[in-house]
Amino acid sequence: MGQHHDELMERASLLPVFRTGVADSVVARKAQGPKVYDLDNIGYIDYLGGGGSSVVGFANQFVLDAVKKVLELGVPDGFHVPLEVDLAQTLTKFLPWIGTWWFCRNQDEAMRGALSWARRSSGRDEILVLSGSARLRIGAGLAQAGRDLSVREITSANVDRITDEIRDGAAATAAVVIEPLMTRYGLIPLDTEAVAAIAGTCREVGGILIFDERVSGFRLSRGGAAAWTGVNPDAAVYGSALGGGFPIGAVGFDAGRGDAEPGGDEILATPHPVSLAAAEAVLSILKNDSTYNRLEERAAQLADGILNLADRFNRSIVVNRVGSVFALYLGAKKVASVTAARRADADAYRRLVSGLRQEGVLLPPAPGGTGFVSSAHGAKDVEETLAAFEQVLLRFHKEDLP
Repeated sequence: MGQHHDELMERASLLPVFRTGVADSVVARKAQGPKVYDLDNIGYIDYLGGGGSSVVGFANQFVLDAVKKVLELGVPDGFHVPLEVDLAQTLTKFLPWIGTWWFCRNQDEAMRGALSWARRSSGRDEILVLSGSARLRIGAGLAQAGRDLSVREITSANVDRITDEIRDGAAATAAVVIEPLMTRYGLIPLDTEAVAAIAGTCREVGGILIFDERVSGFRLSRGGAAAWTGVNPDAAVYGSALGGGFPIGAVGFDAGRGDAEPGGDEILATPHPVSLAAAEAVLSILKNDSTYNRLEERAAQLADGILNLADRFNRSIVVNRVGSVFALYLGAKKVASVTAARRADADAYRRLVSGLRQEGVLLPPAPGGTGFVSSAHGAKDVEETLAAFEQVLLRFHKEDLP
């Protein structure tokens, strides 16, 4: 690391979590487009993507202009603002199946609100989630009239087992939560037939189906996972990419539901006007087909290039990808289940990530991390990324020779 980084670490003695957290990454000074810059102004091509939020890249000028305009108006936090109405109308153009919106401070608050609604609407307390889905991160505070929330994971390896468990637990189940991309262990997407079967079983037993689109929403397409799978859930939770890096959450309810009014347990804090303005600006960019075409082209260029290099250097690398979302697994031939993801070579992955960081490329530091391409990544950025991969794999090839 550079001089400024070392000086900061000396001053960070009161922050053990800070010191530990930067061991496998960089301390960011600024970010622009597809790059993050450290304290010594060294730029890194970034694929962490702010956890998926930077779909239009960092410090997008159109987003910055929208935020600046709101800041100049000086509207304080805690007031309702016209931007809420504007954003709801814009979102409905993207997702016409939705008839009611709730806006929240962040995506996890939105998830808590959706689950609380499902329990109130159904009169039941159990939430079913698939193993491998992103963690709900609901925390405490979902007890209703003395009834505790119960979250039960069911295996995602067999769709028949999933539908059987939904039927068997129908009397106690408030909702089934599906994250179609399955990002807890990187990216192990459900196939569309499985999603349709799960949705059909929910309808059959009168259950509530919730899509967790905190990662997939507005990244896969304008219509998110609902458009990708062809299934409209009863409700969907959005965040991440919607705010372009600014904290915001949203719950959208199917237009056919007449019970989408917040109850006593769903106390929803109004998002900050800055986040609302950022979301409106992000959507104004995503309304163009060219943005999603660019995301697909750059993600395909990256994935194909990595696989070609893996073949050239005789390395077992799997690239799972859906649109601009991807995950890498080393020492594996195919990763289509949580079990296969756990069996991938974690040490080899860490070695690769460390080598790439030295070459100016940032991937998720932990094995099973999810990577993201933004619309700010250009062909040249991907070419430089693949050149870094080549250098690292060449070095490994030499180091591993007997």
